[in-house]
Formats: sequence, structure tokens, C-alpha cells
Amino acid sequence: MPGPRIAAVATATPPHRFTQAELLALAGYRDARRRGFFARSDIEGRHLWLDPVTFRPHETLDQLSARFRAGALALGEAAARRALAGAGWTPADLDFLATTTCTGRLTPSLDAHLIGRLGCRADVQRVHVGDTGCASAMVALQQAVNYLRAFPGRRALVLAVEICSAAYFLDDRLESAVAHAIFADGAGALALATDGPGPAVLAHRTLFRPEHLDAMGFEYPGGRPRVILSKDVRRLGAVMMGEMAALLMAAQGLKREDVRYWVLHSAGRRVIDRARTLLELDEPQVAASRAVLRRHGNMSSATILFVLEETLRQAAPVPGEWGLMIGLGPGFAAEGALLRW
Repeated sequence: MPGPRIAAVATATPPHRFTQAELLALAGYRDARRRGFFARSDIEGRHLWLDPVTFRPHETLDQLSARFRAGALALGEAAARRALAGAGWTPADLDFLATTTCTGRLTPSLDAHLIGRLGCRADVQRVHVGDTGCASAMVALQQAVNYLRAFPGRRALVLAVEICSAAYFLDDRLESAVAHAIFADGAGALALATDGPGPAVLAHRTLFRPEHLDAMGFEYPGGRPRVILSKDVRRLGAVMMGEMAALLMAAQGLKREDVRYWVLHSAGRRVIDRARTLLELDEPQVAASRAVLRRHGNMSSATILFVLEETLRQAAPVPGEWGLMIGLGPGFAAEGALLRW
């Protein structure tokens, strides 16, 4: 039986867009090294859920939480409604909702809030994937795919939303400056069904390297989120993309030249560069990842859905073509899906 199909994908970003120069001024870095992180990022601008007129650094925990809540709910609802419209569905058509975020916390969780805001049925099933970092949209996708394989004929929605601007920490650590130079806010959603058009998700694989557990994540000094981002991530990320690609291709006996579409997480310029070299890809094969990084920055878990949307916008796939979708996250982990049109 063919796998569940991606019926539609959609994204949403905050109304305020900032250039790297504007964000550098907000962060207040004056030394050449930290300023260089912004200048060499290959990012032209980013959207953040904050008002440049009223924003002041050093927000309290309550202010950060309130900003996360407002942004996550608004962007999450917008992306979800656009994906439903793209599939030709109403919220009442949904049987399963999988949500994810790692940049804030809500109780009741994000899924419960959106069920009410969207107007889903009272018996809609749901799951929330939390604290899984940049790879968590792929984890949520796996939950939705497993659900649809168990219940053919039903419909599912996957939603990833991140307000990375509500997880900043101004200190002297270089990794904090790197994070401030690349992360942004946004939401992505995709609709899944077991019939109809769109690429089928034929396989999903997870790969952990727990010896690198401390390479990426969050810590919470005084209760405030602070990014952990080792410089080893740029090497680990590319290597694990290569390992994940090999696993997914082996699932169908494919070779690299059999795969036309590469939906790779826009983790950063150097990760994309290294992954391209390691996977022996042409520049057009990473064009979608670079375009998302350039226009939006790294929006943590939502990013991979932006890359998928960009890939589908650029592509003219024909039946039988193959694609790989690979996200990276703390753990250290790679999550991948094999797609076929």
C-alpha cells in the first residue's frame, strides 16, 4: 500500500521583518567577531514576533512567555488554515492533529489551543511533540504517518511553530551570539491523507548519536532559556545527513542519482555547504535550503516545512520521482523521510 500523501503545505511568518543590520543593533554586539556571525550568515533578513517600536532587551520571563503564547497561537493558526485550504478541507474534516514547538511551553498544550481556535471536531485525536528541537517537525510527521497507516481514509495535519525570539539570552558566550545571528520565528503546516495527489511518505527513519547529547539544546539558568550550540554541530549535522540519506535510500535500494529532490534542514550556511559536499549534490539540489535560509533564517522545527514548500514551488515533479526530507535536532539526532511522487 502506498504511504500517506502530502496533500498541501503552508507557512506563516510574523508581520515584522528585520535586516541582519537591524538585529545586530538590537543585540548590541560591537566586537568584530560577533558582528561577523551576522555578516557571514548568508541571511538577508528574518521575521520575529516582536514590535521594533516597543521591544526592549532583557524582557522578564513573564513577558517572554506572553510573547511566545501570542506568536505561537497566531502563526500556528494561520499556517494551519492555509494548509487546510490548500488541501480543500475544513477544520471539521481533520481526524488527527500533531503539533510541535521547542521555544516555549503552554499547558494546555499547543494542540488543545488550536483545536478550539480552528473549530475542529470534539473527537479529533491529537499529539504534541515538545522539546525535540529543530528535528521535531519530522517527529510529528512520523506520528501522523503512523496514524494514517493505522486508519486509512482519515486525514491529518502536522504543525510546527517556533518563536525563537522568545528564547534569547544576552551574555558573553559566542554560541549565544551565533544563535542570535541565525534564528527566527515562523510556522509551517502540512496536510496528509491516504489518497489524492501529492508525494507519498514511503519510509521514515531516526538516527541518534547520544555521545553528542550536549552539542545542542537549551539550558535554563534562572528559568530563562539559553541556547546550547556547539561549533561541532556544523560537522555533525552534515555527517548525519549523509548517514540518514544512506538509510533512506537503502530502504528502497536507491542510489544517490535516483533522488531528484533534497529537502534539507536550513541549519546554517556551513551545514548546507558541508552536506552538499558530502552528499555530492549540485548547487540546484540545495537551492531550496539556501533560499529559505537567505529569506527567513533558521526557524528551528518549522524550517524543514518552509524548505518543503519552497521545493514544491520550484519543482515540476513527475510520477515516480524520489525525494529525501532530512531534519536535524538535539540528541544529537537526524530524522528523515523518503518521498515519492
